[in-house]
Amino acid sequence: WTCLVLIPGQLDTTCHAFVGETVVLPCSTSPPGELILSKSMLYWQIGMKIVHFFQNGQDSLKGQDKHFHGRTSLFLDQMKHGNLSLKISNVQLLDNAEYTCIYKQTGDHQTKKSKIKLNVSGKT
Repeated sequence: WTCLVLIPGQLDTTCHAFVGETVVLPCSTSPPGELILSKSMLYWQIGMKIVHFFQNGQDSLKGQDKHFHGRTSLFLDQMKHGNLSLKISNVQLLDNAEYTCIYKQTGDHQTKKSKIKLNVSGKT
């Protein structure tokens, strides 16, 4: 899989993966600093569909879209340093979409957002 960073302000990043691969959709806070995970909320979404949700220091996957069940994970050991990237295993053609990474901290009115496009190709 590969990711290309594009012009800021447009789609931030485009990633390419083949069916069956594992892909990491990049997202990080800037400037990097220590995040308080117990006060953090992180949504990975496609439109209104929840791909992965993290709050109060742990994954909260009740509302997760069934298509992604058991295939998504975060880098929990790196999150406090600002790495909010999402790993999707066993990529499917249906994963081809525009993903939004949304980060909020309790008590902070600022929301950080970035968009990542995933292009999925079938094996030839």
